[in-house]
Amino acid sequence: MEHELKLEELYKLNKYQTPLTEELRESLPKEVWTDLLDFISSVEFIKRLIAPEEIRGYAKDKPKSTDYNDGRIEVDLTNPHILEDMDFFRERALYFQKHGKYTPLTPNPNPKSAYAQFWRDELHKWKYGLIRPSDGEWIPGELYFYWNYSPIWLVEDTDTKSDGTKSQGERIQAFGNPWLGDYLFHHYVEQAKRRGKHGKMLKTRGIGASFKAASWSPRNMHVFKGSGNPNFHLASDKGFLSGDKGIWGKVVDTLDWIAEHTPLPRMRTVDRAGSTLEIQLGYKDEYGSRKGLLSSVHGISLKDNPDKARGIRGPLIHYEEDGLFPNLEKAWNVNRKAVEDGNTTFGFMIAMGTGGVEGGSFEGSEKLFYSPGGYNIYGLPNIFDKNATGEHLCGFFWGAYMNRKNCYDEKIGEPDIIKALIEILTDRYLVKYSSTDPSAITQKKAEEPITPQEAIMRTEGTVFPVSDLKEHLENIMVKRESFLAEHYVGELVRTPKGVEWKPNADKHPLRSYDKDSANREGCLEIFEMPSKNANGEIAQGRYIFGIDPIDADAGTSLFSIIGLDTFTDRIVCEYTGRPRLAEEAYEISLRILEFYNGEANYESNLKGLFSYFDKKNALYRLCDVPQVLKDMDYVKATNLYGNKAKGTNANVQVNKWGRKLHADWMNSPIVSSNEEDAGKINLHTMRGLAHIEEAIKWNSDGNFDRISAAGMLFIFREDRYKRIQSAITNQHKKVESLANDNFFNKNYKSSAQKAIGDKPVI
Repeated sequence: MEHELKLEELYKLNKYQTPLTEELRESLPKEVWTDLLDFISSVEFIKRLIAPEEIRGYAKDKPKSTDYNDGRIEVDLTNPHILEDMDFFRERALYFQKHGKYTPLTPNPNPKSAYAQFWRDELHKWKYGLIRPSDGEWIPGELYFYWNYSPIWLVEDTDTKSDGTKSQGERIQAFGNPWLGDYLFHHYVEQAKRRGKHGKMLKTRGIGASFKAASWSPRNMHVFKGSGNPNFHLASDKGFLSGDKGIWGKVVDTLDWIAEHTPLPRMRTVDRAGSTLEIQLGYKDEYGSRKGLLSSVHGISLKDNPDKARGIRGPLIHYEEDGLFPNLEKAWNVNRKAVEDGNTTFGFMIAMGTGGVEGGSFEGSEKLFYSPGGYNIYGLPNIFDKNATGEHLCGFFWGAYMNRKNCYDEKIGEPDIIKALIEILTDRYLVKYSSTDPSAITQKKAEEPITPQEAIMRTEGTVFPVSDLKEHLENIMVKRESFLAEHYVGELVRTPKGVEWKPNADKHPLRSYDKDSANREGCLEIFEMPSKNANGEIAQGRYIFGIDPIDADAGTSLFSIIGLDTFTDRIVCEYTGRPRLAEEAYEISLRILEFYNGEANYESNLKGLFSYFDKKNALYRLCDVPQVLKDMDYVKATNLYGNKAKGTNANVQVNKWGRKLHADWMNSPIVSSNEEDAGKINLHTMRGLAHIEEAIKWNSDGNFDRISAAGMLFIFREDRYKRIQSAITNQHKKVESLANDNFFNKNYKSSAQKAIGDKPVI
């Protein structure tokens, strides 16, 4: 009991959270409990959501908005107050659920009738939202429309289990429940528009994002009249627009709902759902002239052509599943010109993406989320990632812990974050220890992310342990400055005594995968200086390297060399960059090899490095074609001469194997006798920030120079290992052969037995 009180005192929560008790801890696997405490202590947004009522406060405690003069509060998206009586904003939906209609008033076409006034008032709420006079709480027009006039498909429990285990359910069409997630997201959209900005949401799967986006077009078509106000839903492929899962069907359902259950205009001058997706409200008079609202909605598949939507303009441009857009950045920038005029923004663009989409490339989605300023996106302080302090901006993040099924108060929408996290982490625990697919846990995290970093994980096409790499990088970023302070940054210079280290504060290593950096020359970054014996010598063969070379003096690819200490199995240095001349990179690599007394494996497809080393009489610094490649029939074992006799001729098969060896090294236990290192793996020793980032972002379509260099390194490492194993095996065979030799048995074994009696000789 005493320990339970300590837990509750340590973790003071609001009344909507599952209490953290000793009984709860004992009921969970130790790993789940540890991860739970880690997330609630390291993710600032989660800390704020679970905080007690006196800290979070209520609408009545919030300051009034200075942008409006009608008593509404200013909503703080990163410090959300506790919601109350949200049914106030769902009066029409609740009335419809009970009576099958929106108002008890008798339909009356007279524009001065109470019935007509009722619908004018509703249209006003669709456009401007609704304010609660008692405390200033309010919701934007988009959310009012979504909660009251856009039924969605919800999962309803049909066999609820009292013990909290999974239950059976079915999908029904109904109005959405009030969710804190919906409230915050729609206020994010409203605040973005108010500031002349656009929006970006990174989200978990299963929050009905398509239903929300699909409700905006029908709402806009009734509040923004005229042919100059078209709405657009863009997707990378038509499959994400049409069909059962497509957003277009949801748009049509909402328009049909309005036509059936309201007296608002319902006639359509255009209604196409074939190769062209388009609906326009209105009618033609007896002369064939178009009349009525004339507002419209369009669905466009961009496929691989980001220019396909060039010239579109209107109140809404929505990107569906933006993680699947191969040219998202270009499409976004092309369309910005259609909704912005100088400093004035007259249309709103929003991109929404879910993690875990197979085949998706999240690079564009990630850039929009983490660099909102570059795309005129409304940025929030990033308090959503682990150990993020809000120093940097990001888009809106809807984590899996927000409004998970059966993990929120259905009356007001406040989420039980603790219960949701327990369910999410337990699911991950089961997947981690029951699945034979190494990418299954990454897929699980990406689809139900707790942090944005988890949402942007690649789930297919990579052998690297993305989840562990992201966590390692997050831990580094918390102490980034002190972490980097342990590195040596500078250059190697030739002196009469040989190659020596020289610090240079004017040199800057490339510590980001982004190749658009103005500093492309880079410099050497040493993590561990070469180890020498008492005589000041470096053991021959201790340090090995991998090189991804360049040939031309101009180009986008970077030169990369990475070194490994074979005694400790740790990466000790890296140079990645693009000097003015290719030979400058060759000289840098030669000096590194001399400084470490090392030998390198390199991609021999390019001949420039070989020629330079040949000219410098340094070919002994380049390894011969690894025997292991010959044994595996990856290269021909004959006719190897000149450049072909050195390094590795890279191809798809060889590169794939190099990445596998690289990943195997990452997942291997570290070489250490320190008890504190128990349970750690080699990736925890990685210190190159860009190297870690490349491993996280690797995909078959990109150019990842450090990964290529590391592939050469670990092929070389594997070759060394095979040679050592072969030598040990041959030595054992030699000893066994000697022990069975007739001459040895006759002359030495028998005399030894005589000396020690009848005991057998081992």
